[in-house]
Amino acid sequence: MTFDSGTWWLVVLLLGFATGALIYLLKRSLFGRVDRLDESVKKLDESTVKKEPYEKDKDKLAADIERIERDYTPRSVHDKSYDELRADIKKIMETHLTKDDFIREISKLDRKTDVIFDHVIKQGGKET
Repeated sequence: MTFDSGTWWLVVLLLGFATGALIYLLKRSLFGRVDRLDESVKKLDESTVKKEPYEKDKDKLAADIERIERDYTPRSVHDKSYDELRADIKKIMETHLTKDDFIREISKLDRKTDVIFDHVIKQGGKET
């Protein structure tokens, strides 16, 4: 069997396409896995913590927990304080005037003094 030059070009062209397709499939399967592994490593790196910062944060949180436990005030103490404050507010409400009540009483006093001054002015300052 003899091949002419046109047939050799066709064979070389088909071998080139076959080689290209084989390389493309190999690249897609092999490097696709590598890309997925790279993405997985990036996600893992973003979602994990290195040991040194973890230990520092752990020690800091342990110190914060100790401080909170040391400064903790029981609820019964707070309830007692609230009861005392409520009693003080009640006593203040009973013994003190509100701003509106004060203004109302001062207005009444002003009206009374105005009436007295008007009466004194009408009499011309004469004693009766």
